[in-house]
Amino acid sequence: MSEAAVLIVCFNGREFLGDCLASVFNSSDAGLNVHVIVIDSASTDGSAEIVRRDFPQADLLVLPSNVGYAAANNFGWKFARNKYPNLDYLAILNHDTLVQSGWLAKLAGHLETHPRTAAAQPKILLWPKTDRFNTAGNESHYLGFGIVSAYDKIDDGSLDEVRPIDFPSGAAVLLRAAAVKEAGLFDDLFFLYLEDADLGWKLRQMGFLIEYVPAAVVWHKYAFQRNYEYYYFLERNRWILLATYYKLPTMIVLSPMLILMELGQLFFAWRNGVLGQKIRSWRYFWCSRNLAHLRERRRESQQRRKISDRQFTRNFVGEIDFSEIKSRTLRRVGNPLLNIYWQIARRLIVW
Repeated sequence: MSEAAVLIVCFNGREFLGDCLASVFNSSDAGLNVHVIVIDSASTDGSAEIVRRDFPQADLLVLPSNVGYAAANNFGWKFARNKYPNLDYLAILNHDTLVQSGWLAKLAGHLETHPRTAAAQPKILLWPKTDRFNTAGNESHYLGFGIVSAYDKIDDGSLDEVRPIDFPSGAAVLLRAAAVKEAGLFDDLFFLYLEDADLGWKLRQMGFLIEYVPAAVVWHKYAFQRNYEYYYFLERNRWILLATYYKLPTMIVLSPMLILMELGQLFFAWRNGVLGQKIRSWRYFWCSRNLAHLRERRRESQQRRKISDRQFTRNFVGEIDFSEIKSRTLRRVGNPLLNIYWQIARRLIVW
């Protein structure tokens, strides 16, 4: 029997956690021995007590401080490896999700029959709008933005085929444990946002496939946040991705649009009251210790890569297409310009 661990990181998720765990434990996943590990990241709302009282069969790890989504999952992965050394699969699941019965077995079955695939993302629908998508797999913009595909579109059956994707959503994904042991899970540095893109980019550069497997279904109680509270992490982490994974010639080819995007982000940050966060994201790279870590990340990335930048960026997109972004300037001016540049640049990237 195959063995799987499900990591659920919780930070003040009391209102969601009980329903999430109930759905996981009630799931019929024949052929799998499933271990559920909850990592409570110093919640102050009694989340850990919910697990202790109602789900004693789960492994509960309580961290002394909020170390961020990436580091908390890494802590859970280390625990899982030590307690369950024969794991075949590792699932990452948000605490604000509900799973359809059999979700895990369907994802594991796909990985079992597709040895080149390291990660399988289910169909992730919204809740309570259960007929609409949260994501059908994530896309990468060539300037480092992560874009959820099919967001808020009706699930009409047109996205019911397995297909390769750029990176899986961190809300719900099943990973091949052997691939995670080889590549590592998340980088603690990311704290939150784009850690799933970093994992996906890393696995793809190592020659693995990442696929969307819609036979498995998860619902996500997701609401788009417009307050840009974590804009610093979005911008800093985007640049960490670019500096880690692109070859130098690729960065040179993209440099005119990277500079233009920085000017656009400055204007955006000023208009939305987060200019200080944008400047803070620059300041991160002015620290010699941070640059040293980034150089080491880049060295490791370039050493383990098995595909060219041309292959790596083959399916990257040229437009920032997300229904919750209502900018007329982006739609009429920004996206056409971004896309035209990418159609030219992608033909120049031959390395």
